[in-house]
Amino acid sequence: MKVCFILAVAQLLVWVVWAGVSNHPSSWKIRLVAIEECLIIFFQMYDLPPFWGCLDARAISHAIAIPISYIWWSFIHDDSGYRTSALLKKTK
Repeated sequence: MKVCFILAVAQLLVWVVWAGVSNHPSSWKIRLVAIEECLIIFFQMYDLPPFWGCLDARAISHAIAIPISYIWWSFIHDDSGYRTSALLKKTK
């Protein structure tokens, strides 16, 4: 569990640094994904008792993962368009 935590934090730091350094138009999506991933890591590490008898930490972390997948693929789509347009500008 400690190794998974260290690797997850390292990956998040790499993405946040990249989003801060690059001038990518969709870097805000990476920052948003990193914040949500931090919440998931928190809920996975600290197994909280169920809220209202039905929502435990694992269920909340899975619920947070739903919008992350949409935002991540939205970033991938934006990035592919951005990179393609940059490559086409270089060839002209």
